[in-house]
Amino acid sequence: MLNTVKFLSVSLLLMGIVLLVGCSGSFANTTPPPVQSPSQEAAQPVTPAQDTASEQVTSDNITPVAEQPGSLLPNRVDVIYFHVNQRCPTCLCFEKQVNHVIDAYFSDDITSGKLTYRVLNAQQEQNADIARKYGAVGSQLFINKVVDGRDNIKDIQDIWNWNCRYNTPVFDRNVRSVIEESLKGIR
Repeated sequence: MLNTVKFLSVSLLLMGIVLLVGCSGSFANTTPPPVQSPSQEAAQPVTPAQDTASEQVTSDNITPVAEQPGSLLPNRVDVIYFHVNQRCPTCLCFEKQVNHVIDAYFSDDITSGKLTYRVLNAQQEQNADIARKYGAVGSQLFINKVVDGRDNIKDIQDIWNWNCRYNTPVFDRNVRSVIEESLKGIR
């Protein structure tokens, strides 16, 4: 009986870890974000990571806004999908469907600079600073509503519940809704 309880406890602990991390790989590659006071955080403007062309959005019709620090609007919404080197089918679905939603519904906002969108590998050294800023450790969707240069970062954990692989219309609708809600007051 005692062995069964131990087995169940360990099994539940492992399932919890898997749910928390998703398919983001091992804990060895993660580092917690640095602790910052609110005044430090607010003073740091969003600065684009030094991405290679292969890391930027590759969907046929999405053209990211010029990502020069001087060209970023003080009021905008930054959408960033982070992933890691090893990717599962669900993580690949997230990227594909977020690309689709951005392309289908937000191309005017991208063009105007009210919305930026990037896909970044959280494990690449060139993305370390932005991954640390967002607290990205795996496949995660972040929406940062920047108002007067101040970050309001939200980790959209619900994407794991939106059933991307088996019900893409619901996933797409939820992603679109979250982005539209964030754009209120920016448009």
